[in-house]
Amino acid sequence: MNIGIDARLYGTKHRGLGRYVQKLVDGMVKADRANNYVIFLTKENFDGFTTDNPKVKKVLFDARWYSLKEQIIGPGVIGRQKLDLIHFPHFNVPFFLKKKYIVTIHDLIINHFPDSRATTLPNWKYKLKLLAYRIILKKAIKNSVKIIVPTEFVKKDILQFYNIPAERIQVIHEGYFLSDRQSLTDVSRFNITKPYLIYVGAAYPHKNLETLVKVFKELNRSGRYQLVLVGFLDFFYKRLRKTVKDYPDIIFTGYVSEGELSSLYQKALACVYPSLHEGFGLPTVEAQAHSLPVVSSNASCLPDVLADSAVYFNPKDYKEILDKIKQVIDDKKLREVLIAKGHENIKRFSWDKLIKETHSLYLS
Repeated sequence: MNIGIDARLYGTKHRGLGRYVQKLVDGMVKADRANNYVIFLTKENFDGFTTDNPKVKKVLFDARWYSLKEQIIGPGVIGRQKLDLIHFPHFNVPFFLKKKYIVTIHDLIINHFPDSRATTLPNWKYKLKLLAYRIILKKAIKNSVKIIVPTEFVKKDILQFYNIPAERIQVIHEGYFLSDRQSLTDVSRFNITKPYLIYVGAAYPHKNLETLVKVFKELNRSGRYQLVLVGFLDFFYKRLRKTVKDYPDIIFTGYVSEGELSSLYQKALACVYPSLHEGFGLPTVEAQAHSLPVVSSNASCLPDVLADSAVYFNPKDYKEILDKIKQVIDDKKLREVLIAKGHENIKRFSWDKLIKETHSLYLS
């Protein structure tokens, strides 16, 4: 069987989606030596993907995701390969592609939050782009032979918005990142000098970081704590940073290495996750893997992913967020319970399991 994977988002610089693509591709070509694979990459990550599997071919698909170029050249670049199936790990399937494909839908955030604040474009351009997104997303869902989703929540969400058979959607949980706990990487460059809370992820509007910042300022009236926000310094993080530029106890790390991320998790007081909407919420599981208690929003999929292993709050209730964070910081016994429950909770998730279940889907 000849299988293609669109790996243009391969690499952790593309946040959780990039990690998903990297783990998927690396794991699949390592586990499957019977089938042929064509891995589509950009100039940016072409040399970053390597394998000793002789049945793997790398092909340059040099078009940025969400671009007009990917829609124009995609059918040709993919069509020239003799594929029985291609897997798109994101919804941006070329509209005129004729190949049989599987698509992973991580969430339907653009359906729930069509907010013009989530873009750097002028309003009219954003509306046009949003329309294109929705057309491509709908076509990707309608024409795929199977749809992979990370949680039951996303499956139900798709069924609510789109008229497709439920049996075409398969829930395959993601895994999580865990570095060697004995090898801590130096993180002194971030100037962390106090006990700190950590948030890992993007700063898009639905991530609700403006609320988290306001809550933290109230929590930190004594100047005892710091808040560490881990994520690539894009437009949204830079915009948020401008609002707190005179507040030294909020630290913006920018992009960090895996070793640095592991160290930041392990040394934190708690992971706080205030998001209004998620498809999986990978950083919460990663935090638990690093023995960190999680204080989480009760929105969307998060109670399904974390079960009883987190303390929850209404992400729109300022006082409740503050109270729950205080509770976890101040109650040592509660912290111990959350850490233990977190270790139990993460047993449900692994990249090996994801590879096995996705591979079975390829061959079905």
